[in-house]
Amino acid sequence: MKKQKSLLLLFILFVSFLLIVTNFYTIKVLSAARAYINGESEYSKGQKDASLYLVTYVESENIGYWHAFNKSIAVPKGDNIARTALLTQKPDSIAKQGFIMGRNHTSDIPDMIWLFKTFHKVPFMKKAIDIWASAEPLINKLDSIGNKVHAQIQSGTLSTEQRVKFTTEINFLSSQLSEKESAFSNALGETARDIKGYLLLVNIFLILLLLSTIAVYAVKTINNLITIEKELVRKNKELNETNKELEQFTYAASHDLQEPLRMVSSYMDLLQKKYDGQLDEKAQSYIHFAVDGTKRMKTLINDLLNYSRTSITVIEYQEVNVADVINEIKKIFMEDLNEPTAGIFFNELPVIRANNIQISQLFQNLIGNAIKYRSEAPPQIHIAANKTSTHWIFSIKDNGLGIEPKYFEKIFVIFQRLHSNSTHKGTGIGLAICKRIVERHGGEIWLESEKGKGSTFFFSVARNL
Repeated sequence: MKKQKSLLLLFILFVSFLLIVTNFYTIKVLSAARAYINGESEYSKGQKDASLYLVTYVESENIGYWHAFNKSIAVPKGDNIARTALLTQKPDSIAKQGFIMGRNHTSDIPDMIWLFKTFHKVPFMKKAIDIWASAEPLINKLDSIGNKVHAQIQSGTLSTEQRVKFTTEINFLSSQLSEKESAFSNALGETARDIKGYLLLVNIFLILLLLSTIAVYAVKTINNLITIEKELVRKNKELNETNKELEQFTYAASHDLQEPLRMVSSYMDLLQKKYDGQLDEKAQSYIHFAVDGTKRMKTLINDLLNYSRTSITVIEYQEVNVADVINEIKKIFMEDLNEPTAGIFFNELPVIRANNIQISQLFQNLIGNAIKYRSEAPPQIHIAANKTSTHWIFSIKDNGLGIEPKYFEKIFVIFQRLHSNSTHKGTGIGLAICKRIVERHGGEIWLESEKGKGSTFFFSVARNL
């Protein structure tokens, strides 16, 4: 499938390239044809002016008309020089000079040379070139008559009969040249239309080919996406089922571990009480380590149970007054905040849709961490809320120890702790529980902090729960 799609994509690129090239040359051909038609109009004007000036010169013998004749006839003579140079494969510079004499625009000349060289042997272009060539003897004859007239006028031997004869010949040549010019224009127009037609057919073919290829590619891509989506749905379902089984196992295992742990803890307490003062210091330390270990294990199991409950418990949302939640939490930490200037501070907090138990646990964990990781200063915790179009954003700012930025992601991973148990007791599950609660409320949790300057935890709660 991937190989087929790659080949289709390469084919689409190839056809697109051909389409671009075809359109480029279509424009180039039409531009060159337009330049030849413009040049023909200058050719026609040049020979007509030359004929008119020569007739006037015959009648008036005014030398100014002789100079005007030479200037005008240079236009068709220049075009003939260009045609001869191109047919005999002389340097393009000669052809260019001829076209300039023919009053063609310099920016059109490269396209005119390219069109001549590319299509001069093609029948529809050859026809126009042959007509152009057939006019050359007539131009040469007109030029020859002009030289004879000029010579006789200069020698004073031009008679009345010769004036009539020269005027008749000039008018006849002008009439023949006009016919040639008209035939050339028609042939060139047909040539341009033929070339344009062929290129248009190629364009249409390439466009249809491109569209059909894109359609095939799109169908294959859509089918592939549908297959991938079905596979993702299946994998996601399997993953959810696996996660659910693991969560249920964690909950059951944690719950079942409490009973033997209570038994061990109870008997260790009895052992400590019964033999208090009778055992040596080493035995007493062993008992102390065992009791402390059971307490830590009990805390860990309880935290695991709480973590599991945040995932497997069916959430019911209701209106929750956040200010009431914080006031209840204040009572829990009353003794920890029994210092001057210490406290939990807030102004207005909203009523939100949430699960009351989990939101209370979320705030309690974050406030509890702010107190646990306090600095030497009395703990001050500031709580605020802002509203966006989709979420409530809460912030909990403290003046505690602070956290280095490199640990920002780590602290939300279960069992990840930044402090040893000897300095700050804990299991590394609290913030993982916070993250799970926030996610179940359609939000995210993050923090801003600097070592030694306190921390600010942010979390969002969706407003459409």
